[in-house]
Amino acid sequence: MHPVIRQFLTALCTVLVAGSMTATKALSDAAEVVQFSHLGVQIVGKPLPDGVFYDIDVASATDGAETVRAALDILYTRSPFNARAIDRLKAAGKVIIIYDPAFPPRELTKITIAAFLPDFYQKDGKIRDFLAVVGRFGGKWSPRELAPVLAHELTGHGIQHLRGRLDHVREVDLECEAYLYQENAYQDLGFDKDDRDMIRFRQTLERHWCADFRTWQIKHRPEGVAYWDKLHPDVPRILDDYLAYIDALKNSGFATRAVARARAEQNKLTADRLQQMAASSDPEVQFQLALVYARGLGVEANPAAARTWFEKAAEANHPRAQYEMARIYWQGDGVPADKTLSAQWAKAAANNDVPQAAYLYGAMLVNGDGVARDRAEGRRWIEKAAKAGIGKASEALKKLP
Repeated sequence: MHPVIRQFLTALCTVLVAGSMTATKALSDAAEVVQFSHLGVQIVGKPLPDGVFYDIDVASATDGAETVRAALDILYTRSPFNARAIDRLKAAGKVIIIYDPAFPPRELTKITIAAFLPDFYQKDGKIRDFLAVVGRFGGKWSPRELAPVLAHELTGHGIQHLRGRLDHVREVDLECEAYLYQENAYQDLGFDKDDRDMIRFRQTLERHWCADFRTWQIKHRPEGVAYWDKLHPDVPRILDDYLAYIDALKNSGFATRAVARARAEQNKLTADRLQQMAASSDPEVQFQLALVYARGLGVEANPAAARTWFEKAAEANHPRAQYEMARIYWQGDGVPADKTLSAQWAKAAANNDVPQAAYLYGAMLVNGDGVARDRAEGRRWIEKAAKAGIGKASEALKKLP
């Protein structure tokens, strides 16, 4: 998936976080979210949002996160090539894997197991975050099956991000390299190369994703052809030639022109999609559009537009949009702080079973912020938030008389 396309799809996906570490902090307050560090990698498991259903059984936040943990263990213990690459990523920034059962969005027609989301990194300084999302399909795979996909998404695309190539290399060439990391994992993990799926994978690798590279290699590095002509291709040596190929494309300007054309086409698709979303009367679509503008994913961040769409969705009784409106007026986020309005929206969202709103509204009742003080009623709402897993609510209860 080309990074420009991935960026816009990310904006429509319910993982929707402003930055990877910000995301994991915010997620820790949500009900049933699990979060832990393993082998120096931050792993987060998200629950399926309320009211969302799919035609497959979905792994829980805990089970999905544990599958990711086990897959990471397999890569580290059995694929030294990929383990070294992940260590390079950790040395350069934070490595994060999120299991999100709501990924990918419904409108995608193919099965997406996981994706590397390069938009979530610290743009200030030299530290970067490397974030991959495992979706509902990947959460049901065995750790051994998932490990090579992590090699593709996290390791392959992560190394490209580390080199600063995601925005300057054609999609077909990015995928060629990522699939080579996946091929290496299949070798190290002992997958049966005579299996029909493995044969199809090898054919797709050579005849599609790496076809242009192989043509270049035959002409400019003919001795490298021998690295392919075996049951287990010599991936490290192939990658040496691949890097020379990418440099040659860069020097010729061909890749730069191809990426510019792809970006222009995607900008048009993005504008068309945003226009379709803006014409929708569906509160969920309005909420997603608000998040697109709030996070600046695929478009320039536009807080005013975000508030407009949050408000439209909130007025149509969208629970999370109501909570966003409560937060906006509580914090004075681009508008004058108004605790009375904040309390009204917080109450609406709390009545619609948003745990964070229950905590906020309860605290406002306890303190008399924007609403008449009612400690008993406030405690009831805070208790409800605590039962839903909001850590701040549990801490607040300990301090209440």
